[in-house]
Amino acid sequence: MVPGVSAPRYHPLVARRYTTLLLPCLAACVEIDPSYADSFTTTTAGSSTSVASSESSDSASDSTSTPTCDCGPLELCEAEMCTQPARVLFVNLDGVTTTFGNADASQNIEGLYEELAGTWDPYGADEPTRQMLLSMIAEQWAPFRVVVTDTRPAAGPYLMAVVTATPAPATLAGAPHIAFPDCEEFIPQDVSFVFAAPDDGFGVSTHASYVSSAFGRGLGLRYSDSPDDIMFYGASFVDACLPTSDASCMSQHPELCNDPMQQSSYRELEALLGARG
Repeated sequence: MVPGVSAPRYHPLVARRYTTLLLPCLAACVEIDPSYADSFTTTTAGSSTSVASSESSDSASDSTSTPTCDCGPLELCEAEMCTQPARVLFVNLDGVTTTFGNADASQNIEGLYEELAGTWDPYGADEPTRQMLLSMIAEQWAPFRVVVTDTRPAAGPYLMAVVTATPAPATLAGAPHIAFPDCEEFIPQDVSFVFAAPDDGFGVSTHASYVSSAFGRGLGLRYSDSPDDIMFYGASFVDACLPTSDASCMSQHPELCNDPMQQSSYRELEALLGARG
């Protein structure tokens, strides 16, 4: 039970090698070729990308409103200053054609499975539903120093989640998303796939959790056994040590939980990305 050009939209709040991608509450596991990360030799933890563009902030006329910054679309406003995010999370809702190779989101190259190379339909939502989805994803990542956007950045590195109404290939059927458990961010520009459509019956909030879970995998998170946690498609990253359903990435931050088979997704992301100021 898994529960012509328009102006760009931005939401400023919004794996070393493992051979199995464990999907909670599915009858079978989806296996990922262990050679996926073979050609990647460096990590980009702590790296960030600045795109030279500006966007006027929507300041409220009320003098009691919270001060805002006049930052670029891929910058954060922290302590009334514009800062660079720790990561950029690109939610691709517009469809894409991918090829198979060494994963590079900026070039639409995925390295998960050969059958994931091809043309993928857009998510297919109307504008209010699309904005609702993006707002929910942004809210889930709001505690951390990331930017969530549905407009492709001009340059990498960034993580990309392809959210598509096209069903998963038959060999991967039943998976709400396919993402590599990228421990210690061995691959700087992961590409993941989220199989969701506005009329599939799961709802926008569940789709948001699918997307956030896929990004979480790209940042080295394990699947949780707790239905409250996003890594089990719950509503938020939980600030508590919870049992996990797979053994990938166990050495990423072992000091955060005493039990190696437990994980606090919130603390993991805070350690990796920093808390938003």
